[in-house]
Amino acid sequence: MADSEISTTLSRPSRRDVLSAALLTAGAASFNSSSAAAPRDGGTTDAAIIAWKAWRTAHRRTLALCRKQQRLESELARTIGFPQVVLAAAELPSPVRIGSLWQFDELAADLPSLCSQREEVAAALRAHQQRWDEADRTIGYSVTREQEAAACTAEERLIARLFAADATSLRGLSAKLDVLIAIGADGAEGRHFPWPELRRIRRDVARLVQLQRHDAVGFTD
Repeated sequence: MADSEISTTLSRPSRRDVLSAALLTAGAASFNSSSAAAPRDGGTTDAAIIAWKAWRTAHRRTLALCRKQQRLESELARTIGFPQVVLAAAELPSPVRIGSLWQFDELAADLPSLCSQREEVAAALRAHQQRWDEADRTIGYSVTREQEAAACTAEERLIARLFAADATSLRGLSAKLDVLIAIGADGAEGRHFPWPELRRIRRDVARLVQLQRHDAVGFTD
């Protein structure tokens, strides 16, 4: 039995991350160049636009922390390896990677003769975990994960604020769609796709249409 580095494929930036970053760039460009959709005040009084700008800043921070966390995790996996031991025993057809005592106990339940090695496995796992923790503190992996979690929570609050705001311009409506597409781009057909927000946008569209009709009637009177 010996410690062994793990050859693990780590999660890369998700499809949601990539599409979200692209939509941020494309969305900003379309807003800045679309003079036809912009009201005379540039949308600065539209609560949806204000919320969208705050969300965009928060979203960029979340993506940056996500990528930093992934980079640090890759570094730890490469230099330390995820805590594990490789168990080789006559009872086993081939060596088995053990990542926790729970996993060892599951294996030993079918092969009771392995129980005598439990303390040795536990000591090896503790030693490997200690090396991981020391390297973690040095490069700040866990701190970055906590920052990423906090950034995600802040972003979720801003998303809720944006969808609660009434869009008063087509730019405001476009801002809501921009965020909706960004958060729903990955697995849009899934059961967690934000249908309530889509219904809210539909109400916004109906309200803006009514306002435009009212303005048109005013011009003809």
